[in-house]
Amino acid sequence: MQKSSGTVARRRIFELDLLRGFFIAVIIINHLQFWPSPFTALTGEGRLWVSAAEGFFLVSGLLIGYVRGYKGVKHSLTTLTKLLWKRAAMLYVWGVAVTLLLVYFTLLAGNHALLPKLPSTDQLSSTSSLLSAVVSGQYFSGWIYFLRLYAIVLLATPLFLYLVRRNQDLIVILLISVAYLASFWIPEGALQWQVFFFGAALIGYRLEYIIDYLRKHRTIRNVVTYGSIVLTAITMTISFFFTHGWSLATDGTGLDLMTRDEFVAIKNTLDPWFTLAPVQIGRIVLAYLWLAGGLFFIHTIKDFIVRWFGWLLFTFGERSLTAYIIQALLLPLVVIAIPLTGDWVLNMLITIAVLLLHWYLMRLPIIEKHLPR
Repeated sequence: MQKSSGTVARRRIFELDLLRGFFIAVIIINHLQFWPSPFTALTGEGRLWVSAAEGFFLVSGLLIGYVRGYKGVKHSLTTLTKLLWKRAAMLYVWGVAVTLLLVYFTLLAGNHALLPKLPSTDQLSSTSSLLSAVVSGQYFSGWIYFLRLYAIVLLATPLFLYLVRRNQDLIVILLISVAYLASFWIPEGALQWQVFFFGAALIGYRLEYIIDYLRKHRTIRNVVTYGSIVLTAITMTISFFFTHGWSLATDGTGLDLMTRDEFVAIKNTLDPWFTLAPVQIGRIVLAYLWLAGGLFFIHTIKDFIVRWFGWLLFTFGERSLTAYIIQALLLPLVVIAIPLTGDWVLNMLITIAVLLLHWYLMRLPIIEKHLPR
């Protein structure tokens, strides 16, 4: 079922770059949630049933499956293993370095309330204890935690490539499921997050066949496209309502869509299906739905997005890890330097300024040269 190398080399799926760039922008905005602005309606402050972090991981996995799996089929597994493990080591080192910088910065700032949580007292008891905790992965800053997860799944990616090259997709699904179930007994976040990465990687490996199938079956394509978009919009709205809709479910004020007791009862029934720690099955299913809905939506209005926002989203999406590292280094300075304000217009301008600063920094030659893409 493999395509010729000539066919493999030509395609670039710009929707993935745009979507990953959007997720990076949302992650940056969510770290400014204490400056509430109209962007809350776009991002949900990272508190919806699925966040941009899962979306970022899904797109990363999909691209690994597509680029290293499907398009990399002409390379030997040994060559790809060396590339993947080298990248995993590099990202882990960057994660360790940024984590240490954030810890010392937070200590110097007096453990500012808006900065990431510090390690435990025992881990901070000495330099050697801190180094041991960070290098071993026992502690990683929440603002750079993705690099730890990404490095771990990259180490396991050669096994994934070995299996899909032999059309053992069912074995891949079985291993993903077993690792996910094991995560409820083994305290390792990567065992849960690999559900997003390798599931999406499997889709990425088969993406050309999926696209070809949808292209040949117009009715199915339309049902899948618009069905995904509509279901994503509906579930996002429901998620937003039961996360931020307290003012719409009151007794005697607001729109009174339901009573406060009814709101709480429904919320308490739904929320356990979509928790992040641990990652529950509802969150996994919804993450894949929102990924599909997001990709199809971007594909539908791609020209508009590229025209007005491509300059920002392509910069973030094509060099997402650069953007991710910059946000972890820049935002601590931002959150301690800018006073909190309840002015939504001012907060919106602050958020836009931070996004533009990220975009500017990413275009500096020193950043382009030294930070991983």
